[in-house]
Amino acid sequence: GDFMTENKMGVMPIPKLLIMVQFDFSAAPIHPGEVIKDEIGYNKISQRSLAKELGMSYSALNELLNAHRPLTTSTALMVEAALGLRADILMRIQLNYNLYQARHNSQLTNQINQVKYIGSAPFHS
Repeated sequence: GDFMTENKMGVMPIPKLLIMVQFDFSAAPIHPGEVIKDEIGYNKISQRSLAKELGMSYSALNELLNAHRPLTTSTALMVEAALGLRADILMRIQLNYNLYQARHNSQLTNQINQVKYIGSAPFHS
């Protein structure tokens, strides 16, 4: 069934299609550096002071914040300690970013299309 919402006219169904359209999962996911950059901007923490606290160079942090460098597990744990952003969530964001980039890499896609399924699992794409 449809989801229900209440407004001045009473309880009305929200079509499933409308809900699906509101969440466009085909859009490119964000890089975890954007999340970290937003957090330090909100808290008025400079990139230089965060880099120092994390024990990394300013240029390496800047590359991370501008999506030119992936977030490593150890850096995610350091960010969690410094800013309170959960390392597991930051790493899931990085994973989603990596998968999106890989799935939109035409050379890799061509290679994947040449792979023949030889497993026994009931589900495969």
